[in-house]
Amino acid sequence: MRQETGSNPNSTNKKVSIQVKLGGRSFSVDNFNEHRKAKQIEFIVDTPRVTLAPCEEVSSDTAQEILRLAGKPCRANEQYVCSERQGEMVAIIAIDSEALTAITKQWGSKISFSSPLLDMRHSEESCLIVKISEDVCYLHLFNAGLQRAEALDAATPEDILFHVTEWIGNANIPIYIIGKPEVAKLLRKYYKQVICES
Repeated sequence: MRQETGSNPNSTNKKVSIQVKLGGRSFSVDNFNEHRKAKQIEFIVDTPRVTLAPCEEVSSDTAQEILRLAGKPCRANEQYVCSERQGEMVAIIAIDSEALTAITKQWGSKISFSSPLLDMRHSEESCLIVKISEDVCYLHLFNAGLQRAEALDAATPEDILFHVTEWIGNANIPIYIIGKPEVAKLLRKYYKQVICES
Protein backbone atom coordinates (compact mmCIF):
# COMPACT_ATOMS: atom_id res chain seq x y z
CA MET A 1 0.00 0.00 0.00
CA ARG A 2 1.43 3.37 -0.91
CA GLN A 3 0.28 6.91 -0.45
CA GLU A 4 -1.21 8.41 -3.57
CA THR A 5 -2.60 11.68 -2.28
CA GLY A 6 -2.95 13.42 1.02
CA SER A 7 -4.05 16.78 2.32
CA ASN A 8 -1.97 19.13 4.43
CA PRO A 9 -0.37 17.03 7.18
CA ASN A 10 0.13 20.14 9.34
CA SER A 11 -3.59 20.80 9.57
CA THR A 12 -4.53 19.06 12.83
CA ASN A 13 -8.19 20.14 12.97
CA LYS A 14 -9.26 18.63 9.68
CA LYS A 15 -9.85 15.21 8.24
CA VAL A 16 -6.87 13.93 6.26
CA SER A 17 -7.61 11.82 3.18
CA ILE A 18 -5.06 9.38 1.81
CA GLN A 19 -5.67 7.46 -1.41
CA VAL A 20 -4.05 4.05 -1.23
CA LYS A 21 -3.55 0.88 -3.24
CA LEU A 22 -3.50 -2.38 -1.33
CA GLY A 23 -2.46 -4.82 -4.03
CA GLY A 24 -3.23 -7.72 -1.71
CA ARG A 25 -0.23 -6.94 0.51
CA SER A 26 0.31 -5.36 3.88
CA PHE A 27 2.18 -2.08 4.10
CA SER A 28 4.56 -0.11 6.25
CA VAL A 29 2.98 2.67 8.28
CA ASP A 30 6.25 4.65 8.34
CA ASN A 31 5.21 6.71 5.32
CA PHE A 32 2.10 7.93 7.14
CA ASN A 33 3.69 9.20 10.37
CA GLU A 34 3.24 12.83 9.30
CA HIS A 35 -0.54 12.36 9.63
CA ARG A 36 -0.33 11.19 13.26
CA LYS A 37 -1.80 14.44 14.67
CA ALA A 38 -4.89 14.50 12.45
CA LYS A 39 -8.24 14.07 14.21
CA GLN A 40 -9.59 11.77 11.49
CA ILE A 41 -7.82 9.86 8.74
CA GLU A 42 -9.84 8.66 5.77
CA PHE A 43 -8.33 5.93 3.62
CA ILE A 44 -9.65 6.05 0.05
CA VAL A 45 -9.05 2.48 -1.08
CA ASP A 46 -8.37 2.10 -4.81
CA THR A 47 -9.60 -1.42 -5.58
CA PRO A 48 -12.10 -3.13 -7.86
CA ARG A 49 -13.17 -5.23 -4.85
CA VAL A 50 -15.89 -2.83 -3.75
CA THR A 51 -19.63 -2.45 -4.17
CA LEU A 52 -22.29 0.08 -3.20
CA ALA A 53 -25.44 -0.73 -1.28
CA PRO A 54 -28.31 1.24 0.26
CA CYS A 55 -27.52 2.16 3.87
CA GLU A 56 -30.60 0.43 5.26
CA GLU A 57 -29.51 -2.92 3.77
CA VAL A 58 -25.98 -2.87 5.23
CA SER A 59 -25.19 -4.29 8.66
CA SER A 60 -22.51 -6.47 10.21
CA ASP A 61 -24.73 -9.45 9.32
CA THR A 62 -25.33 -8.52 5.67
CA ALA A 63 -22.20 -6.70 4.42
CA GLN A 64 -20.18 -9.80 3.61
CA GLU A 65 -23.13 -11.40 1.82
CA ILE A 66 -23.68 -8.23 -0.25
CA LEU A 67 -20.05 -8.40 -1.41
CA ARG A 68 -20.51 -12.07 -2.29
CA LEU A 69 -23.68 -11.36 -4.28
CA ALA A 70 -21.79 -8.62 -6.16
CA GLY A 71 -19.25 -11.27 -7.22
CA LYS A 72 -16.52 -9.91 -4.93
CA PRO A 73 -16.53 -12.18 -1.86
CA CYS A 74 -13.85 -11.71 0.76
CA ARG A 75 -10.90 -13.98 0.08
CA ALA A 76 -9.15 -15.93 2.83
CA ASN A 77 -6.73 -13.03 3.44
CA GLU A 78 -9.41 -10.30 3.39
CA GLN A 79 -11.99 -8.66 5.63
CA TYR A 80 -14.68 -6.17 4.71
CA VAL A 81 -14.90 -2.56 5.82
CA CYS A 82 -17.74 -0.12 5.25
CA SER A 83 -17.44 3.52 4.33
CA GLU A 84 -19.26 6.29 6.10
CA ARG A 85 -22.70 6.98 4.71
CA GLN A 86 -22.82 9.17 1.60
CA GLY A 87 -26.37 10.18 0.85
CA GLU A 88 -28.32 6.94 0.90
CA MET A 89 -25.35 4.76 -0.05
CA VAL A 90 -22.43 3.05 1.66
CA ALA A 91 -19.40 1.36 0.06
CA ILE A 92 -18.48 -2.16 1.20
CA ILE A 93 -14.80 -2.82 0.52
CA ALA A 94 -12.83 -6.07 0.68
CA ILE A 95 -9.48 -5.17 2.25
CA ASP A 96 -6.33 -7.15 3.00
CA SER A 97 -6.50 -8.36 6.62
CA GLU A 98 -2.87 -7.57 7.43
CA ALA A 99 -3.24 -4.05 6.04
CA LEU A 100 -6.41 -3.51 8.06
CA THR A 101 -4.71 -4.75 11.24
CA ALA A 102 -1.76 -2.39 10.68
CA ILE A 103 -4.05 0.59 9.98
CA THR A 104 -6.17 -0.11 13.06
CA LYS A 105 -3.13 -0.60 15.28
CA GLN A 106 -1.61 2.69 14.13
CA TRP A 107 -4.67 4.97 14.18
CA GLY A 108 -7.47 3.15 16.01
CA SER A 109 -10.72 5.09 16.13
CA LYS A 110 -9.38 7.91 13.91
CA ILE A 111 -9.77 5.84 10.76
CA SER A 112 -12.55 5.72 8.22
CA PHE A 113 -12.66 4.22 4.74
CA SER A 114 -13.97 5.45 1.43
CA SER A 115 -13.89 4.50 -2.25
CA PRO A 116 -13.81 6.41 -5.55
CA LEU A 117 -17.03 4.48 -6.24
CA LEU A 118 -18.74 6.98 -3.90
CA ASP A 119 -17.84 9.93 -6.17
CA MET A 120 -21.23 11.24 -7.27
CA ARG A 121 -20.22 14.23 -9.41
CA HIS A 122 -22.70 14.88 -12.26
CA SER A 123 -25.35 12.82 -10.42
CA GLU A 124 -28.09 15.25 -11.48
CA GLU A 125 -27.40 14.69 -15.19
CA SER A 126 -28.12 11.84 -17.56
CA CYS A 127 -24.58 10.69 -18.27
CA LEU A 128 -21.90 8.06 -17.83
CA ILE A 129 -18.87 8.79 -15.65
CA VAL A 130 -15.70 6.79 -16.31
CA LYS A 131 -13.06 7.41 -13.63
CA ILE A 132 -9.81 5.58 -14.25
CA SER A 133 -6.98 5.08 -11.80
CA GLU A 134 -3.83 3.13 -12.54
CA ASP A 135 -5.52 -0.26 -12.11
CA VAL A 136 -9.26 0.34 -11.64
CA CYS A 137 -12.09 1.72 -13.75
CA TYR A 138 -15.04 3.19 -11.82
CA LEU A 139 -18.26 3.47 -13.84
CA HIS A 140 -21.33 5.47 -12.81
CA LEU A 141 -24.49 5.68 -14.89
CA PHE A 142 -26.80 8.53 -13.92
CA ASN A 143 -30.33 9.38 -15.06
CA ALA A 144 -32.02 11.62 -12.47
CA GLY A 145 -29.96 9.81 -9.86
CA LEU A 146 -27.67 6.79 -9.75
CA GLN A 147 -28.78 3.93 -11.99
CA ARG A 148 -25.71 1.71 -11.80
CA ALA A 149 -22.17 1.82 -10.38
CA GLU A 150 -19.31 -0.65 -10.55
CA ALA A 151 -15.56 -0.90 -10.06
CA LEU A 152 -13.74 -3.05 -12.60
CA ASP A 153 -10.17 -4.05 -13.34
CA ALA A 154 -8.92 -1.52 -15.90
CA ALA A 155 -6.48 -3.19 -18.25
CA THR A 156 -6.56 -1.30 -21.56
CA PRO A 157 -8.55 1.49 -23.23
CA GLU A 158 -10.13 -1.25 -25.37
CA ASP A 159 -11.39 -3.02 -22.24
CA ILE A 160 -12.93 0.23 -21.04
CA LEU A 161 -14.57 0.78 -24.45
CA PHE A 162 -16.08 -2.71 -24.14
CA HIS A 163 -17.56 -1.85 -20.72
CA VAL A 164 -18.90 1.51 -21.92
CA THR A 165 -20.57 -0.14 -24.92
CA GLU A 166 -22.06 -2.81 -22.67
CA TRP A 167 -23.44 -0.15 -20.32
CA ILE A 168 -24.89 2.40 -22.74
CA GLY A 169 -24.90 0.80 -26.21
CA ASN A 170 -25.53 3.53 -28.78
CA ALA A 171 -27.15 5.97 -26.33
CA ASN A 172 -26.28 9.58 -27.10
CA ILE A 173 -25.45 10.78 -23.59
CA PRO A 174 -22.42 12.67 -22.28
CA ILE A 175 -19.50 10.48 -21.21
CA TYR A 176 -17.15 12.10 -18.71
CA ILE A 177 -13.64 10.65 -18.58
CA ILE A 178 -11.59 11.31 -15.43
CA GLY A 179 -7.97 10.18 -15.85
CA LYS A 180 -6.21 8.60 -18.85
CA PRO A 181 -6.90 10.91 -21.84
CA GLU A 182 -6.07 8.03 -24.21
CA VAL A 183 -9.39 6.46 -23.19
CA ALA A 184 -11.24 9.62 -24.21
CA LYS A 185 -9.41 9.61 -27.54
CA LEU A 186 -10.56 6.06 -28.25
CA LEU A 187 -14.16 6.64 -27.12
CA ARG A 188 -14.46 9.71 -29.36
CA LYS A 189 -14.26 7.38 -32.36
CA TYR A 190 -17.58 5.84 -31.27
CA TYR A 191 -19.38 8.46 -29.16
CA LYS A 192 -20.06 12.14 -29.85
CA GLN A 193 -20.17 13.56 -26.32
CA VAL A 194 -16.92 12.53 -24.64
CA ILE A 195 -15.63 15.09 -22.15
CA CYS A 196 -12.23 14.90 -20.44
CA GLU A 197 -12.06 16.05 -16.81
CA SER A 198 -9.18 16.09 -14.36
